Amino acid sequence: MTYHNHKPTLTLSFDELPEGKEWRIGKSYRVRLVLREVSKTGDEATFEVLDAMSLEKKQEHKKYFVTEGGVLRA
Repeated sequence: MTYHNHKPTLTLSFDELPEGKEWRIGKSYRVRLVLREVSKTGDEATFEVLDAMSLEKKQEHKKYFVTEGGVLRA
């Protein structure tokens, strides 16, 4: 088993995940991803993102997000 010194990263445009515009750097958010495996090596696999959807509850009338870490104002 190989251990990487860094966590994998993923870049998504705001067209794919519009809620990301309101989120703050350094905070954690839950997102549902639908992935398709496109290649594989002995130690890792590469995936294509087919769909991304926020699992954070947005309160439209109160204009804030409820996350595991607390409440964020929009």
